Amino acid sequence: MNRGRPRIFDPDLVLENAMQLFWSKGYEATSLQELLAATGLSKSSLYESFGNKQSLFEAAFSRYFDARAKQMYERLGQARSPLSFIHDCLLSVVEEVGQGTPRGCMLVNVANEFSTSDPSVRGLIELATRRFRQVFERAFEQAQACGQIGDSHSPDSLALYTHCVMVGLRTQVKSGLPKQELLIVVDLAMANFKGFGLTTKT
Repeated sequence: MNRGRPRIFDPDLVLENAMQLFWSKGYEATSLQELLAATGLSKSSLYESFGNKQSLFEAAFSRYFDARAKQMYERLGQARSPLSFIHDCLLSVVEEVGQGTPRGCMLVNVANEFSTSDPSVRGLIELATRRFRQVFERAFEQAQACGQIGDSHSPDSLALYTHCVMVGLRTQVKSGLPKQELLIVVDLAMANFKGFGLTTKT
């Protein structure tokens, strides 16, 4: 009996479309029918290729933080200085104000939705957090190596601080805080580098 030809699809495109949908709506609010419509998969193809909805979500979330970390490394390599990269990262969050309904950071959204309730997702949240902080850590390592900042604080502690500031900014963008108030936060964060034994040169 002829069972027909297997359905052919682009895995990268499927994950990209699934990622965009999960990022916009969250895991629970995304229905199976919406996933099928967004990815172009049939129900059988989805289950045969990804296992189930959560497995597809985890693959899409992994795609998100892998791609974003890669982009950040590229931006660091192109920045005029390590501290200007940090400053630009903070400003990029503020620039989301007025750009339609803010989706926020997918990492923050996932952490808020799942918290510690699911071990596999919790592991991905920890991995994503580590990936982003490693980019900031490298930036501060470079800043110390070139004499742009002092060494009173370790690069990993400065990376932690910067990541927490970015997460807070994204949350406030979603809550509707005015752009001018967010810019004050960015200015204060950069000014705090003085208190960490850093220079203000960017």
